Amino acid sequence: MGEAAMPIRRRIELSIAETRLRFQQLVRLTGLTGQVTVVVDGGRAIAAIVPASDVLQPPPAALGRPRPAVAGPAPAERFRPAVERPGAAPAPESGAGWLRRIEKVREDVRRQHAGRIQELSQALDEAWRMLDTLHPPGTDRHVDTLRAAHGDVRRTR
Repeated sequence: MGEAAMPIRRRIELSIAETRLRFQQLVRLTGLTGQVTVVVDGGRAIAAIVPASDVLQPPPAALGRPRPAVAGPAPAERFRPAVERPGAAPAPESGAGWLRRIEKVREDVRRQHAGRIQELSQALDEAWRMLDTLHPPGTDRHVDTLRAAHGDVRRTR
């Protein structure tokens, strides 16, 4: 009970192609949430995107035995950034910036969808006008069935 609860870290597996497309997003999510992304090739794990703290902090010695000596600098020294900020957390402005960007993308997508819906509605109206000209109501049973079925999506004149 005296130990702090370990946060549950999300782990996902993605193909090389999907990882390549989403690399920047995955790296940022990993830094913010601790998410682990395993890159797979043909169902076989070949790499992982893990939080830097998992690599930079030396793991505790296994069962009290010292770690074997390795030629070259220790892993923590190899990956240590040139400018360190101990205990630094992402600035709140950074999160706010991402939220603004996400909202801008959502707004752009909504505007694009509204334009597309308008274009499709006009095309559908034109198609029904042509059908009404070629097959006036009451002259073709199949077209009348379609008119009844699509009555809720057709615009009233």
